[in-house]
Amino acid sequence: MGDLSKNFNRSEFACKGTNCCGHSAAVHPDLVDALQTVRDRIGKPLSITSGFRCNRHNKAVGGAEQSFHTLGMAADVSCPAGVSPDALAVIAEEIPLFREGGIGVYASWVHLDVRQSGKARWRS
Repeated sequence: MGDLSKNFNRSEFACKGTNCCGHSAAVHPDLVDALQTVRDRIGKPLSITSGFRCNRHNKAVGGAEQSFHTLGMAADVSCPAGVSPDALAVIAEEIPLFREGGIGVYASWVHLDVRQSGKARWRS
């Protein structure tokens, strides 16, 4: 049992920068709720490779200047075995918070965010 939801712990969203803040308190509850819904629908664990980022870490990884990671509203999710990035994105599209937010599809992972400024889609 997670401390944020049934399957997610605060530590999974902590800033992963070297010698940086390590904070995770800023994770937005809507993000956790939407990720839990994805997790429930696919029936497999999701690995958060990047959750909250402090500005220093965000800059170090080449994140967007106005990244939703710095607001605790975004997560990069590694695809579980048997689930392609495209399949994960399709599932995310079914969840209103992600449908109205951001979904970015990469080779082996998906960026998901709960932005409230209008939906965004991209591929890399």
